[in-house]
Amino acid sequence: MTSRERQFILQVVEGLCEGIATQKEIERLEAITLQDRDALRLYIEAMELHGELYWDAAGAGSTEMPVYKPASPPHEEPVSVRRPSRRLFLFPVIGASLLLLATFTLWPRNNGQPTSVELAQTEHSTIASEPAKAESGGPSAIPEISLPAAAMGSGENLPADHSYPVSAPVRQTKPVRPLPTSDTGIVQLINNELQQMQKEAGVPAGPVASDAEWIRRVYLDVAGRIPTAKETEQFLNDQRSNKRADTLDRLLVNPEFARHQASVWTNLLVGRARVKGIQREALYAWLNRQFRENRPWRDTVEELIAAVGTQENGPANFLLAHLNNQAVPATAIAARILLCQQLQCAQCHQHPDIKNWEQSKFWELNAFFQQTKIKESMAFDPKSNKTIHTRELVNNDTFGPTFYESLKGVLQVAYPSYSGVEVMTQPRSPLRDQLADLLFSGDHPQTARAFVNRTWAQFFGYGFTNPIDNMGPQTPVSHPELLEQLTAAFVASDYDVKRLVRWICLSDAYQLSSQVPEKQLGDTPELGDFALFTRMYVKPLTAEQLYDSLLIANTGNASILFDRQVESNREEWLARFYTSVETEENSETSTFDGTLTQALMMINGDLVLKATDIEKGKVLSQVINHRGWHESERIRQLCLAALSRAPSEDELNKIGDLVKRSIRAKTDRNIPYQVALAESLKDVYWAYLNSSEFAVNH
Repeated sequence: MTSRERQFILQVVEGLCEGIATQKEIERLEAITLQDRDALRLYIEAMELHGELYWDAAGAGSTEMPVYKPASPPHEEPVSVRRPSRRLFLFPVIGASLLLLATFTLWPRNNGQPTSVELAQTEHSTIASEPAKAESGGPSAIPEISLPAAAMGSGENLPADHSYPVSAPVRQTKPVRPLPTSDTGIVQLINNELQQMQKEAGVPAGPVASDAEWIRRVYLDVAGRIPTAKETEQFLNDQRSNKRADTLDRLLVNPEFARHQASVWTNLLVGRARVKGIQREALYAWLNRQFRENRPWRDTVEELIAAVGTQENGPANFLLAHLNNQAVPATAIAARILLCQQLQCAQCHQHPDIKNWEQSKFWELNAFFQQTKIKESMAFDPKSNKTIHTRELVNNDTFGPTFYESLKGVLQVAYPSYSGVEVMTQPRSPLRDQLADLLFSGDHPQTARAFVNRTWAQFFGYGFTNPIDNMGPQTPVSHPELLEQLTAAFVASDYDVKRLVRWICLSDAYQLSSQVPEKQLGDTPELGDFALFTRMYVKPLTAEQLYDSLLIANTGNASILFDRQVESNREEWLARFYTSVETEENSETSTFDGTLTQALMMINGDLVLKATDIEKGKVLSQVINHRGWHESERIRQLCLAALSRAPSEDELNKIGDLVKRSIRAKTDRNIPYQVALAESLKDVYWAYLNSSEFAVNH
């Protein structure tokens, strides 16, 4: 059974439960499951899972029935639950029928030997590294920064008994081999793994991106903005073979990398909306320092989890923003952001076929936060000379466990436990300090796997799981070996964030174009398939990237982004589009991405109006007032400033013709030539900034 067949089975099962599966899909499903026992087993397990989930979601009938509770004291009344309607019994019946079918179909025919189903319950799949190929074949001019040989060369960081669920598209495992110890070797490892999966899928990689396409992409991904026209021209005119690696290295040591990463992670941790009682600026400044100094990711996560103090302490704002409603939002968001796991799903129901994903898992993690409270008080602020309201994150001396109601209405108690490790309820160190240590215990902590997955998705648009923050045991992984080996390398590098980014951006996949020939089809993650990374996927610009890029299009000067007033203006600008909502995950609503509000902002918003102002728009005014440039060169400079490329010959001819006709029409009305030229070029620049090409990262 191939990975695509696994994905197809899971999709059709969901379609069956939704009632939208087509007859053609059902016939193909039948053919696959009849030919392959593993496919049949996956089908049965998926139907059981979805049937139970639909049963949970639809449990709202009109009558009530008592449920016997043998553990309850005799004097307690029986708990009442809703009786589902007759139609909803379909799913458990389907699950039971399929189980009988599996028992008949997979009945042992090997003289009493265990069946494949029994073996699947006991065997583990060993995830190992693929043999590293000659390291000399990697990208040119990559400095040989070696990972610790003791940690990497022996293969100790690869788990010998790491198992995946049946639904994960795991290829035939290979023997454990040492991982490469240099950056070149890690990059080649990425290339080899991706090429192997592309070969198995029968979809070859597309063409390499042009220099113009690549320079805009890497600036948006690493620095969070488009390059200036000067930066673009310098790169395009550079004839060195190692210029891409050199440009990447300069961007990684530039403060703009830390600024952009701090912006990304501030949004992930507390959202973009202004929330009373926290200081986004303090959290952002602390994250900026962490990324600028390239602090290990382990240190950053541990400080976020164990922080104490007021809003002035940057990392404390993470829990100050979410420690409401009995720490339910803090538990759900910490798991989703830092572990890429949707633990909030286990808060209310339990996956029937995944034994380590029980309802108690959520509440045992929640118990770590029960020792913490928010202390509110009034304090004198010497800066403003006023008395202000402060909120402080403190740890109680006493501890109380978490109580929750099970699916059967029985009150349960949960004590702090993570990854099977229970901690003392009266420890020497606070519970959150112990949780911070447990998050990075073992050779392959989920925290590291999650960061690798999330970082990969940040640069490619798709991660190794879909969605990116659902790395639960029931979720298939597109490239399991690559994920595990990148995680091992990341851990061995002491959680070096910049090196992880460097490996990703120097890989062959990151060099590919988003322009793929029509005949080359098959890599369509936007349709729900696994990403094969045979091309660069188009990503819409974030609100922050759009704001900063419009500033660059206006001024042509990147240093302006570090002006405090510019930072303050950006926060106010973002506040127009985002509103916080107090839910179980403290979510927020947005009117930015692809909405009418965004369209109107681009058409006549203040940022675009400033960039296209003939006098105040510095880039535009320089192009207009430059002596000696022909109209075609002026158009070329505007295209470089907005889209980081020169216009094509056909594009230049058509726009040039429009500019000439516009100037002629204006001068016929006695408008001076220079004014007519300025007005025409203003229209050209406005059109470039409002093009769909400007609004995406490709």
